Amino acid sequence: MKEQITINSLEFAQKSHEIHGRITPRDLGRLEDVLFSQDGNLDYLLQGGVNAQAKPEIRLRIQGELMLACQRCMGPMRHPVDIAARFVIVPDESMMPAPDDEQDDVDFLVADPRLDVMALVEDEILLGLPMAPLHETAECGVPAAEAKEQKESPFKVLQGLKFGKS
Repeated sequence: MKEQITINSLEFAQKSHEIHGRITPRDLGRLEDVLFSQDGNLDYLLQGGVNAQAKPEIRLRIQGELMLACQRCMGPMRHPVDIAARFVIVPDESMMPAPDDEQDDVDFLVADPRLDVMALVEDEILLGLPMAPLHETAECGVPAAEAKEQKESPFKVLQGLKFGKS
């Protein structure tokens, strides 16, 4: 497990600090269940600053590749990772905007004197993963006819029951 890196999020942003590093999937325990293997590397860059509205913010960039398990054939599947996230730092939860007022490209973090950088990186990777990773049909280890069969609605059986066909 990679050593824990903590920052004071407000100070980090206000002083425009920057940290970067390379991690492996082995360093991110919560990814274990979705990975085919521990192969791959991820580079991250965390930058502090002040935005145009004079609010402290942290920008996170994660790039690399993971080996996920295709949910159709259960074989290895290369998954490129390219994540860019912005977090505006607010003093407390009462300063967070209402969900209707939030912008799509900005998230909010409550100022934390001990923000765990690896947990933030891992959270963003998990949020960026596909719900059901699948190869393109031509690349998948499952024959095309079988793949088409899998795409058939699971409710088709119920429809047969409804109309008395069993």
